[in-house]
Amino acid sequence: MQIFAGGAKKADWDVGITVDAIKLADKLDAIVLVTGDGDFLPLVNYLQNTKGCLVEVAAFRQTTSSKLIEAADDFINLSDNKKYLLR
Repeated sequence: MQIFAGGAKKADWDVGITVDAIKLADKLDAIVLVTGDGDFLPLVNYLQNTKGCLVEVAAFRQTTSSKLIEAADDFINLSDNKKYLLR
């Protein structure tokens, strides 16, 4: 976890999410990643090509990697689906 000046914190969960997805992949037909981070592109490719999973990505289009959108089997633009977001 990084702690920035002013006390703001940022945790790096990429590895944990990736490990969990790989562990669960054999038991799942589809996986939904709620992220726009292009660092997940290798995971998406692995899940699709090695594990045979459908991978959906849900994120805000304006902050989502275009390569991640292209690789996903389906992209859910959260900007268009605000009714599903809690306030």
